[in-house]
Amino acid sequence: MKLRYSFSEKEECQQIHEYSLDILENTGIVVHSEKARNTFKKNGAKVEGKKVFLPPKIVEDHLVHVPPSFTFNTPGHRVTVGDGTTCTMPPYGATYAKKNNVSHLAGREDFINFTKLNQVSSQMSMACPYVLEPMDVPIDFREKYKMAMCLKYSDKPTFSMTQDGPSARESIRFAREYWDSQDSNILIGNINISAPLIMGEGTADVILVHGEESQPLMVACGSGLSGLTAPPLPAANFLISNAAVLAGIILAQMVRPGLPIVYGFPLFGVNPLSADASPGEPTTALFTMAAAEMGRFYKIPVRSGGVFTDSTYLDYQNGAESFMNLFSCLFSGVDCMMHAFGMEDSLNTVNYNKYILDEALYSTIKHYLNGFEVNAVTLMLDAIKKNGCTDNYINMSNLRLIRKHYAPYPFKNTNGEQDILEETSAIIDERLENYVAPSLTHAQQKRIEGYLPKAFID
Repeated sequence: MKLRYSFSEKEECQQIHEYSLDILENTGIVVHSEKARNTFKKNGAKVEGKKVFLPPKIVEDHLVHVPPSFTFNTPGHRVTVGDGTTCTMPPYGATYAKKNNVSHLAGREDFINFTKLNQVSSQMSMACPYVLEPMDVPIDFREKYKMAMCLKYSDKPTFSMTQDGPSARESIRFAREYWDSQDSNILIGNINISAPLIMGEGTADVILVHGEESQPLMVACGSGLSGLTAPPLPAANFLISNAAVLAGIILAQMVRPGLPIVYGFPLFGVNPLSADASPGEPTTALFTMAAAEMGRFYKIPVRSGGVFTDSTYLDYQNGAESFMNLFSCLFSGVDCMMHAFGMEDSLNTVNYNKYILDEALYSTIKHYLNGFEVNAVTLMLDAIKKNGCTDNYINMSNLRLIRKHYAPYPFKNTNGEQDILEETSAIIDERLENYVAPSLTHAQQKRIEGYLPKAFID
């Protein structure tokens, strides 16, 4: 017995797809990269100025090349995307860090700490150089710092730098040299098509680079705010974003047919009173579930969701919104989940304590969704008959079964919030204290030294 999931009808997905084809053919998408426009044109698209129009046949002919699954291979880890499990991905892009209710501008120490936490967490599948912005690293070489320190402190698959085409290529080649791995999938690029229907030069060039370098790509369109840069209704916002994502996927397949792709859909709800993005608003969770359906429709791995909340404290709102968004990811069966643990304050802050709480919430929801088996063994009819009406079930064998099949949330407030802060803080400190770095070869150390100023090698 387990929860059964049905969010959309196939006809609804088909209609979204057909309307997306209409948009790409008749409305088009603005592409600011000349090289990308030329690639589109060479493959049969119509180009007028900076606008690209994609006939339905071109879209559908290229979609069939996208693989339904793929595998990352790094020296320490093998992670498959699209095999029915959830690939958990770290927090992404926060500028503030918080611990024990004290918030501060994120820095180098926080970057290293969260990279270590991602490495040691059994619940986290990948690492990420965008886990937060180390604001005390000069902007001139901050991208290099994030890439190098991410690889030094974690041997899990990670992300490329996606500021522009050159930064993407440099990060891919640096990672290949660092891990001495030329043929494996080791990095994924995360790009975002802007709303409404705008492919920026940097975005398009990153797509081209990932195709040329044969490294997986996550194509998203998460910037559409209903009533501002996207239509006011959720369905229409989803439609225009789907069309934009398809354009990015098709460009990647034009460069390298069969390139592994993740269909990305981090669309957010909006606050209608302030016109702000609202990741904690319920429509965000609905967008996640719709994205999972479209991913299955296209037979492409899909990414969405995370522990989104607009709250700035570990309060009722924080827990409720985090549960809603995390549940929507796991219940709908997304293949990749970014912002897996620790995010709050509308993605502006990564919270040490919440990272631990979210790990536990993730395990709790997975336990809930697994349901329980009903068969001749699990119904225990013979035991019920043997014990009869007045006996009990107290014995060591049953105690072991109880511990296997029941999993209460491990953190409890007994004397207020301070209990949870102290308990989670102790777990964080223990993990960081016991962290063991991946073995660093002489060649790897030399590459880092040739990549960064000595003062910024942590």
